[in-house]
Amino acid sequence: MIQAMNNQQTKPSQQSFLYKLGGYYLIPHELLHVLAFRIIGKPCRYEWGNDYVRPLVKESKRERLFVSLFPFVTIMGLGLIFGLMWISSAFFINIRPERYFIDGPTWHVVFLILCALFIFYSGTAHGDLFSSYYILFGQDEI
Repeated sequence: MIQAMNNQQTKPSQQSFLYKLGGYYLIPHELLHVLAFRIIGKPCRYEWGNDYVRPLVKESKRERLFVSLFPFVTIMGLGLIFGLMWISSAFFINIRPERYFIDGPTWHVVFLILCALFIFYSGTAHGDLFSSYYILFGQDEI
């Protein structure tokens, strides 16, 4: 009985730790939201480690859509740019494919890694994509 109570007492702290860890993982994403607010000239509030940015004034539908999609477009765009740089420079590297990771130039492998990381990190914007869908089709945000 006492052990069950101890387990219940540690769960909320573990959940808050995981929540904060997720918030820290999202900091670059949320800072892109802050940048989008700055670009359109609207004030916002962001507390370090939170997983949202709060607008301080009412936004139009277009402004909400811009702020919502800005992180996804930026991060996915960087991933695609690095991917295109990797593919386009691959034609100039004269290495057999099975020896690529061993003999290939480091800068070329870095393009591939950055492409994968940026495209993977663009997945943090899946909630923004859902809210953008609801903004476009007239329903309230999630």
